[in-house]
Amino acid sequence: MANECLQIRVALPVYNLVPFNGVPSMVGFLTEGGPTFIVGSLSPVDQHVTFTISDIHPPSATSPPIIESRLVFFSAKETNVLNPAADGTYLTMPSNCAGGQVSKLNLDSQGPPAEESAASSTEASYTTPSGATGCAKVPFNPEITVTADGAGKFVDTPEPTTVDVGIPWNPNAPIANSYLKVAKVTLPEGMGINPSASNGLASCTDAQFHYHTNLAVECPTASKIGTVEVQTPSLPANSLFGDVYVGAPLKNGPGAFASGEQFRIFIYVFSTRYGVNVRLEGKVFPNATTGQLTAVVPENPQATFRNFRLHFFGGDKGILTSPPTCGTNTTTTEFTPWSENPGNNKPTTNTVLTSVPGGGACPTSLGARKFVPGYSAKSDSTEAGKYSPFHVVISRADGQQELKVVNVTLPKGLVGRLAGIPYCGDAQLAAAAASSGLAQLAKPSCSDESVLGPVTTLSGSGNAPLSLAGKAYLAGPYKGAPLSMAIVTPAVSGPFDLGTVVVRVALNVNPMTAQINAVSDPIPNVFGGVKLDIRSIDVNVNRHNFMINPTNCAAGAVAGTINGGGSNPASAAAWSSYAVSAPFQATGCNKLAFKPSFNARITGGTTRAKNPKIRVVVKARNGDANIARTSLNLPHSLFLDQGHIKTVCTRVQLAAKECPKNSIYGHAEASSPLLKQKLKGPVYLVSSKHKLPDLLADLNGQINIQLDGVISSNHGGLKTVFNNTPDVPLKSFILNMRGGEKSLLQNSANLCKGQQLAILNMKGQNGKVVKTNQLRLNVAGCGGGKK
Repeated sequence: MANECLQIRVALPVYNLVPFNGVPSMVGFLTEGGPTFIVGSLSPVDQHVTFTISDIHPPSATSPPIIESRLVFFSAKETNVLNPAADGTYLTMPSNCAGGQVSKLNLDSQGPPAEESAASSTEASYTTPSGATGCAKVPFNPEITVTADGAGKFVDTPEPTTVDVGIPWNPNAPIANSYLKVAKVTLPEGMGINPSASNGLASCTDAQFHYHTNLAVECPTASKIGTVEVQTPSLPANSLFGDVYVGAPLKNGPGAFASGEQFRIFIYVFSTRYGVNVRLEGKVFPNATTGQLTAVVPENPQATFRNFRLHFFGGDKGILTSPPTCGTNTTTTEFTPWSENPGNNKPTTNTVLTSVPGGGACPTSLGARKFVPGYSAKSDSTEAGKYSPFHVVISRADGQQELKVVNVTLPKGLVGRLAGIPYCGDAQLAAAAASSGLAQLAKPSCSDESVLGPVTTLSGSGNAPLSLAGKAYLAGPYKGAPLSMAIVTPAVSGPFDLGTVVVRVALNVNPMTAQINAVSDPIPNVFGGVKLDIRSIDVNVNRHNFMINPTNCAAGAVAGTINGGGSNPASAAAWSSYAVSAPFQATGCNKLAFKPSFNARITGGTTRAKNPKIRVVVKARNGDANIARTSLNLPHSLFLDQGHIKTVCTRVQLAAKECPKNSIYGHAEASSPLLKQKLKGPVYLVSSKHKLPDLLADLNGQINIQLDGVISSNHGGLKTVFNNTPDVPLKSFILNMRGGEKSLLQNSANLCKGQQLAILNMKGQNGKVVKTNQLRLNVAGCGGGKK
């Protein structure tokens, strides 16, 4: 028609083309003017597709200007005449039915070449009235496999591990599976973070990862813990690979693991050839009790994949420790689709393991695991009576039960010098347990004056466990024991700070032998969400002049039990027990002298039938053998007044510290170079298996020592024998027995009419003897002088 512009519509076929290098897809059409390419690219934020059309050629050289363009891709719902093989899968509708779908157009235009008009740019967008429809009909059938990739498939080792998330893809299906929105994967219980991997481990900061951008990833090589492989029908097979990095923790210290911001992984999938750049952040939530790991990867793009495989390294740098048994090791999941139609969104899988380190039958339950811990305890020097560092090491091999409680008793005479060492108080230990590891390293809560020595803990599975340095401190009463040792270890390695581990060891002192019974608190097998896999604990009590050797060279041992995790490391009732013993024997005891002094003084009534007091003073020389036995046989002029034996403390009352006041017949005190303060206490008559009650000095102070003497009447005279005196250094011992109605002695003659001679027999721990049949008793009040 006149004055009207003729409009012609030309249909041209659009071909799928081999894309240019650096782009994921490309289609094009050909005209007489040349080819026009439609190049696809992906957003680094959500992987939505952008098509760029440049150098648009008209159908022919004489064609009028293009005023409208429409691109139609074939549908899977109809047969296409031009290409019957087309399956309609080039573009897939979104899986998200929430809200409208937005498409944007950016148009750059330029006037005819002959004109000098400036270029212009126009932007337009179109939003559908509603989102995609039919989401309730979109299937969702995700898959999961978790495999140990090592040749041996060992339990409790840093096995290389693959986590494979699959979304089935069938081009012939009328509706494709929904895209994955959120992946939540809970690995088998017992599979945990391996502390060994933190040796030399770095982390990648958010600034280095450049999330949601196309900037180059700058993560340190030392932060790489695995690789990625993605198979997608959108690209040729084996086109997408990448790396897994440790994300820098956003929180550290006690309790940080629960936030999901301490343990993060950065997943980078890319293809330089196809211009693909996918960056995901995963948050790992460990279970506080078991260390079981739950990883959550949100913000997965609406993009098709068949398999998304994470390959975590194994070996000395393996980030995961495999489960502890060859039983059912189940991974559970909860996958959230973009369609919001859950479908079958909780697939599970079992990880097959077949071998145990060290060989033998692979356990199928926790209780079936071996537990043969290593144990050694020794002094650097065994020279009798000398100070020497003391070294204790407990250990376990991969595949064995966890180390839980150590309960051992030291041999007689192997003791510590407490004088001059302040305690690390309960408040300081509580502060340490509540603080970060870095804070403890910078400024320990406990004073260095309380340090007994260094402690080294090896933690983690594999051949290169993590070494953590700690300190052992002297601490005060704990769980009924008069003393304790506190092992404080800052749990800091690589980019992670889990806090500070504090384990108290109650130091019970046997009041009869002064032997030390050390009972630890449960050793944590999980701390800060990390499965510790403790391999060894090395306690080196090397404080100068602290531990002193016995002066008795009889063969002994540091012996007791170590509890293993058994069938449930979190329940003491399920633990196992293993007997341990390390031989110990001092040497050179015969080189020690034994020359104690002994003095006895009688005061009070000296005439016949009177009941006098007696005071005994024993002194020992520094460096001599310690006293083992003392026997004193008083002369016949001093015999036992059995009429004064009335109230007797029972052994039950003695143990409960409830002896009747009337069972007190004297008082005693002792001083030792090992203690700053004297030990003091009453002297009781206590029940015994002998004919007469025992005479027991109950000495109290920093510790409690009880000296048990057997009394008897020997041909009318009183004999007292203190057997089994503790093998500890003594400065002095003073015994004051009452007179009068509470006296156990009665004069059979006037004590002032002659010398009063006793028989003394003292034996040292080294077997040497001091004996005299004429020990003169000092009798006060005999005519202006001593007798």
